[in-house]
Amino acid sequence: MDKSTKTVTTPSGIPIELKASLSAGDFLDANDTPNGVELSKVQLSKRIMDAAVVSVDGVTTDIPTALRNLSLPDYIFLGKEVAKLVEGDFTRAKTQ
Repeated sequence: MDKSTKTVTTPSGIPIELKASLSAGDFLDANDTPNGVELSKVQLSKRIMDAAVVSVDGVTTDIPTALRNLSLPDYIFLGKEVAKLVEGDFTRAKTQ
């Protein structure tokens, strides 16, 4: 793990490596849609999560599938950890 990442451990013991911070580019890329249709809060949340997670249990490929395979308590925990990477509610930041 380098200094630009941090590792958190889910309630069930799965280590997840996260970026230490998210950039404006990460947010803009997550919010970008090719057809200009605004993303729902759920879609934006999933994209932010995908942008923040570097690895799940040491695996760095197919992060979206690895996240979908987490238990719900682990996913909720991880969502709270990712929310800490941005100031305030990132879905609210989208509308400001």
